[in-house]
Amino acid sequence: MTDLSTPPNPVKRKYFPSSWAGRCKLISIIWGLLLVGGWLFNTNWKSETPANRPIQTLKEDYSSAVTCRSCHPGNYASWHASYHRTMTQVASKQTTASDMDGLELTDDGTDYRIDLVGDSYFVRSKMEGRAESEFSEPREIVLLTGSHNLQVYWLETGKQRTMEQFPLGYFIAEKKWAPIEQTFLVPPSAKQVSSRGEWNAGCINCHVTVGRSQPVGDRVFDSSVSDFGIACEACHAGGREHIERNRDPLHRFSLHLSDKKDQTIANPANMDGPTASLVCGQCHSIWSFNNAAAASKLDTEGAAYRPGDANMELRTVVQPFSEDSATRHETLKEYGTSFWSDGQIRVTGRELNGTMASPCFKGGEFSCLSCHDLHPDKTDEKSLASWAKDHQMGVGMNTDQACLQCHEALAVNIPEHTHHVSSSSGSRCYNCHMPHSSYGLMRAIRSHQITSPTVRESIDHGRPNACNLCHLDETLAWTADKLNEWYGHDIPALEQDDHELSAGAKWILKGDAGQRALIVWAMGWAPAKRASGYEWFYPYLIIQLNDPYAAVRFVSWKSLKSLPGFYDFSYDYTITDDAKQKAACDQAYWNWWLKVRDSRHVYQEKTVLQPSGSFRQDTFQRLLKERDNREIYLIE
Repeated sequence: MTDLSTPPNPVKRKYFPSSWAGRCKLISIIWGLLLVGGWLFNTNWKSETPANRPIQTLKEDYSSAVTCRSCHPGNYASWHASYHRTMTQVASKQTTASDMDGLELTDDGTDYRIDLVGDSYFVRSKMEGRAESEFSEPREIVLLTGSHNLQVYWLETGKQRTMEQFPLGYFIAEKKWAPIEQTFLVPPSAKQVSSRGEWNAGCINCHVTVGRSQPVGDRVFDSSVSDFGIACEACHAGGREHIERNRDPLHRFSLHLSDKKDQTIANPANMDGPTASLVCGQCHSIWSFNNAAAASKLDTEGAAYRPGDANMELRTVVQPFSEDSATRHETLKEYGTSFWSDGQIRVTGRELNGTMASPCFKGGEFSCLSCHDLHPDKTDEKSLASWAKDHQMGVGMNTDQACLQCHEALAVNIPEHTHHVSSSSGSRCYNCHMPHSSYGLMRAIRSHQITSPTVRESIDHGRPNACNLCHLDETLAWTADKLNEWYGHDIPALEQDDHELSAGAKWILKGDAGQRALIVWAMGWAPAKRASGYEWFYPYLIIQLNDPYAAVRFVSWKSLKSLPGFYDFSYDYTITDDAKQKAACDQAYWNWWLKVRDSRHVYQEKTVLQPSGSFRQDTFQRLLKERDNREIYLIE
């Protein structure tokens, strides 16, 4: 019989698995739920969705960068330290590069007043000189672009999520405000580079992750993004499936212990060269829409391209260098001055166009990741700050090792190849094969079209060759003779000036605005100062403070400040009044002539200077009259 006086043993319920595998699974599930829950709280429940700016809405299989942090803390840290992350940010007191509370600015006949209200900045405006009572209603600064060199601000418009550019930007290093049209290399006649809706229709394609402009009327938009800035999934594609599959720790461990690649996520490191480079090139290129339908689809749905695809589907990278001369002419006509006349790119931010034209790229293995490392091993704060400022280069890749990793035979005797001593800047691979012949961010930038220097490129296309970017004081004829002697180059037919005048002097006086910007930048570059002797740079940099292009004035000022006697030289490059510019030039010139110039130094005639250092007026005036004054637009 059953003993009813003794209650039966209760059934024991197991709330925690007994096996280690089961416990790991449960912990990973709980951690994932907490992570996603926290993200949902912060992004959706913490505050109401703003109606006056583009918003973050996840698309399809995307999950946002914050979900990557728990499993990839090192990679997350390097991304978080990069300027990719801060390419676009929601505006707040914490994300702006300067304290703007109470700031008053005037530009083009309009007074602006910026005030901090809570955590947000608001802008009011009125006609210059009018009473305080005439200030307009405040408009919120809702988004920011940039955090490294220049920060640009975007205002609400009252037209749904459409934004308008604040007409002044902030130079971070100089702590200086400047009109937007004076932060790019554009003609002095250019006004307000970006109009209402420009961010929604254009910038959104590259300055965020999976942007959808979503036009709803004439320059009215209901824009959304998967992430502000260039986030994890811009390079690795949607991560939702990857996260779900890898919640299982056994699945993760099995991948680590095997040679299999995780097929649930795109990894540029596992791609062939062209495919990996396109991950960067989806933004870092000049591209065109395949047709009108493709443009419309991108506007409404965002880019069809996903990292790992072999092409961009709706878009095509422009490659004028590979076209026949007639087609190239039409292509270059369409894209204005962004390319040199042979199809080589001349503006920064478009590196894939140059990379695709390089012999290295055509082998199929070379890619952007051959030199750049998006996730360095060292993730302490100091190391990451240095890495970000060094263009996210891989370890040793800012040295000759970048080239010698493939061209190993040259490492045995570099001077034999370069005809310069090994310690010379003329023996650095980059300086000869990736010279500073592109422009952007108010400075010269290395070309990413890997080439060898020729005099022909300078004669036919106006592009400063690598030799004369260091040896600014030498003539093109001198360069032609050296290249003939060392490498067997043919000596082309040259004008008399090319035999008698230094290339640097000729380009700075005769060249277009883009050429002038490159040369005045080179005059502040240490290798050029050593190779050319900087004493003759002073008068050229000083006269360029009166250049009609604001960007050229800025670069001239920065280079002049790198020379002895002018380290603390103060100059406002944004002044557009010609008389005031000339007065500043006169003051700088006489300071050089009377206080800085060494009266014992003998200046070379080929630099278009008298032995004393004054200009040879006949040649000087002739070259100025021959200047290329066509309008140049180099907008990165």
